[in-house]
Formats: sequence, C-alpha cells, structure tokens
Amino acid sequence: MAKRNTKDIILFESLKLFADKGYDGVTVRDIAAEVGIKQSSLYKHYKSKQEIFDTLVDTMQSRFRDASTSFQLPNGELREMAKEYATGGNEILKKISSEIFHFYLKDPYASQFRKMLSIEKYKNQEIDRIYREVYIDTAISYQAALFEEMINQGFMRQADPEIMALQFFAPIFLLLNKYDGIVEKEKEAIAILGKHIEQFDMIYRKEAIL
Repeated sequence: MAKRNTKDIILFESLKLFADKGYDGVTVRDIAAEVGIKQSSLYKHYKSKQEIFDTLVDTMQSRFRDASTSFQLPNGELREMAKEYATGGNEILKKISSEIFHFYLKDPYASQFRKMLSIEKYKNQEIDRIYREVYIDTAISYQAALFEEMINQGFMRQADPEIMALQFFAPIFLLLNKYDGIVEKEKEAIAILGKHIEQFDMIYRKEAIL
C-alpha cells in the first residue's frame, strides 16, 4: 500500500478549498478537517496558510515547466525557436497550443489554481499580480518576442509584434474561460482553437518561406 503523503494532500485539499471559497474564506481548521488531521498536525508540515499558498504558486510554476517539456516546446535561442516554429507550419502551433490548452483545462492542479486566482485577484493585489504574470504578461511577452524574431527573419509580414501577440493569445484565453469545466465540449473547443491558429497564420505568414 502506497504511503500517504500528508504534505501533498494538504496542498491539494487547500487548493480545492481556495478555488471554491477563496483564500480569505478558508481557515487552517477547514484545511485540517478536509485532510482528516488535527490542526496541530498540519502545522508540522506548514507554518501558516500563507506558506501553503506560496507553496501552491511555486508548485504550479514547477508543474508547468515539467508539462512544457512534454509539450516539446522549441527551446534554445529565440532565433532558433522562431525558425523551428516557422518551418513547422501552423501544425506545430496547433499541436503545442492544443496541448497547453488541455493542460490548463484538464490538469486538476492547473484548473483549480486558475479558479483560485480568479476569485482572489480582485481582493488581493499580490494575487492579482501573480494572475497577470502567470496567465497574461508572460504569454504575451513570449509571443511578442517570438513574432518579432519571425518578422525579422522574414517568416511573417511586417506588423506590430505586441498587437500580434494579443490577437493570437486573446481568443485562446477566452476559449479557456468559456469551456472550463465543460468536458463534453472539449473537442469543439480544440476545433475552434485550430481554426483560430489557421486564420492567424493565413493573415500574418508570408507566402513563401525558404
């Protein structure tokens, strides 16, 4: 029989409670009750509710880094990444985008984490900063830098890279919110995502790539 990892269980049960009631709506007593341990036992693993939250943020970032490896995202210098994306056509963009979409939609940790931040970002400036960094700013900055390099290499038409990044990412973010929790419409969401990428590619890609 597998050994019960109390520290991990505390973390995930806390995440579910935060996603349902918000950070301020949950007490350490609530978490201990959900895990099935005494409050004093919980403090042996985490000093405070804030430490649990901070660990959740670190764990989520680590999980996404691990997931990114399985997505087979192009890595290395931006110049080489741009070339790999460009020569792979829109199929590589569709594949990677759908896998990232799946991760945020279906991974139990990622899905609950986003719900938790969505609830708390209006109450807490630090949580709002984390939400923007994780789900908006990092993605936009990365895509803008990538599109700028693809333009410089002649793979894409001349345009404002940041506006391109917004046009690329905004529909994906909207789809994620629209289909969150609707498992039976997952195929529909992926199909729409694919059409979005095809249309984006058709608008910005140069006709011939050597």
